[in-house]
Parts: sequence; structure tokens; C-alpha cells
Amino acid sequence: MTTTTPVSDRPGPGRPREFDLDDALRDATEVFRTRGYHGTSVQDLTVGTGLARGSLYKAFHDKRSLFLAALDQTVAASLQRVGDQLAAPGPAKAAIRDTLLNYARRASSIDGRRGCIMTTAAIEMMPEDAEVGAVIVRMFRRMEDMFAAAVLRGQASGEIPPDRDDRIIAKHLLCTVQGFRVLGKAGLTEQDAADIVDQTLRLLS
Repeated sequence: MTTTTPVSDRPGPGRPREFDLDDALRDATEVFRTRGYHGTSVQDLTVGTGLARGSLYKAFHDKRSLFLAALDQTVAASLQRVGDQLAAPGPAKAAIRDTLLNYARRASSIDGRRGCIMTTAAIEMMPEDAEVGAVIVRMFRRMEDMFAAAVLRGQASGEIPPDRDDRIIAKHLLCTVQGFRVLGKAGLTEQDAADIVDQTLRLLS
């Protein structure tokens, strides 16, 4: 169901327009991911979302509340996507490979050079900001759990040797995908990213 809130501060007569909160958050995310939290002004957000300053304050109260909402939305979407990919029917190793390749392709694309709001927040705001840090740590732990579950599934099916430590592998996979996010800003090529995936998957052999 679409969530809307009225834009009541536009000039002129007539009924207030409405905007979709999820769309506004996605637009705000694009601003935060490229400028960072501290480098983003309210003016940047009004330009990026197309909303008036009063509308932003009415919907989200202040810049920090908007940032936290954008971060929560991004974390939820990322965890859903990774969870769906790792739980896909078929071999567990193939699911892990597809998940890593998806990160690799995104990181090596033009979009990847613009960065990620989660990675930017971790670098810019941790450990000083405990609230943001808690969100990021929970996300990393959840991703690690999902990778570990995929490894265990592969071990149960005989694809992955049973003597491999699922938690160590999961941490390595998490470091790999987060590394892709950082390297993407430095111009990581798709071939280099694919080679990294191939090397990483040797842990599962």
C-alpha cells in the first residue's frame, strides 16, 4: 500500500499535493550516499527530493530523522534482497556465487561509484554515533547469519566440505561484499570483481 503525506506548504490555492514517503526516502538516500550525512544540507535534500523544506520537516522532523529513515529503508531492502538470493532453490554454492556476483556487478557499475549509504555511514559516523552504529552492526550480523546459513545448507547437501567453519566463511563473504562497495568508488572493474568472486569461492571447495 502506498504511503502518502500531504504537501501543504506549496504556494497557491487548491488541494495539497501528496507525495510517496518511500519515494522521498529513496531520493534522499541518493543524496546521502553521494554527499555523506555531514556533507548533506537541507537544501541538498529539497533539491534531491523535489520537496519543499516545510514538507520535509513535516514528514521527517529534521535531517537526522530523515537520514535514519533512509538508512532503515536501505538496510531492509538490502537484507531482503540478499536473503532471497541466498535462499534461492538449487545448489547453495550457486546461490552464494550469484549473490557475490550481484554485488560485484553493482560495485563495478557507474552506480557503484556513487557509493552506498550504509558503507558511507559506517565510515563517516562510527563509532561516535551509537544509534547509527547499532543499525549498521545489526545489518552486518544479519548478513553474516544469512551467509552462514547458506554455507551450512551447502554442507548438508555435500557441496561444501563439512570441516569448513561456517562462521569464518560467512565473515569472509561479508568482508568481500563490503569491500566491493568501497572499491566500487575507486573504479573497480567488472572483470576484477569477477576474479575476486572466483578466488573467494575457493573457500567453499
